[in-house]
Amino acid sequence: MKIGNATVISFINLKGGVGKTTSAVNVAATLARRELESKSSDKKKPTSVLLIDLDPQSNASLTLLNKDQYIEIDKNNKTLYQLFEHEIKREDDSETFNLNNIRVTPIEGLKLDLLPSSLKLIDIQDKLVGYHRYYLSATDILFNALHKLNDPDRRAYTHIIIDCPPSLGLITLNALSLSRYFIVPTFLDAYSHWGLDKIVERVERLKKCKASCEVELLGVLYSKIDPIAKNENIKWDKEFRAWKQVIFVKVKAL
Repeated sequence: MKIGNATVISFINLKGGVGKTTSAVNVAATLARRELESKSSDKKKPTSVLLIDLDPQSNASLTLLNKDQYIEIDKNNKTLYQLFEHEIKREDDSETFNLNNIRVTPIEGLKLDLLPSSLKLIDIQDKLVGYHRYYLSATDILFNALHKLNDPDRRAYTHIIIDCPPSLGLITLNALSLSRYFIVPTFLDAYSHWGLDKIVERVERLKKCKASCEVELLGVLYSKIDPIAKNENIKWDKEFRAWKQVIFVKVKAL
């Protein structure tokens, strides 16, 4: 599933505290400072990046916004919770949620926009299980809304980065359904390796059930390495590299 010509990348891990959000925010900010080669001319064009915070912990939002800004946004119902809540409650003939109403540009001079999250997203997971419309799947709510969203200058985004919840529920499947790639920030340990196996298994199941889903594993990102545990690092590095489709990510490859 494509959002214009944007490269859509989801960051996911089933384990918290592995640097998932930090990785997503830093990749988004790095891409927002870049220029892209133009296929039609020698001129470079600036990137335009959208960061989508789907994690109820809202750490990506709190990284880019100060505490008072975030509290005000959440208080005024200007978060992604409203997208899913609106979709669950709306009549079939009413308009879909307009994401322009919640988008913010947190850093002046940087082409990086944010769709903020809310702790209330925790309540949405159970509600989505019973969601049904004849023409829209519970895994396509975000995709459907994003098709109406351009950047503030009415240009299409070049990159969309999604910070997923640490789970494989329907909110995460909304992200994976529209992504071209996913990246797994990880530690060099047994739990992280097991988690990668489960994530890839669920993604392959999603792709079998949903022909329009083309998401692929772009790579694993070692977000933290213990310099003392050299033998463990070597052991688990070999285990991760046994995944033939794994590419060890460099930001400039995105």
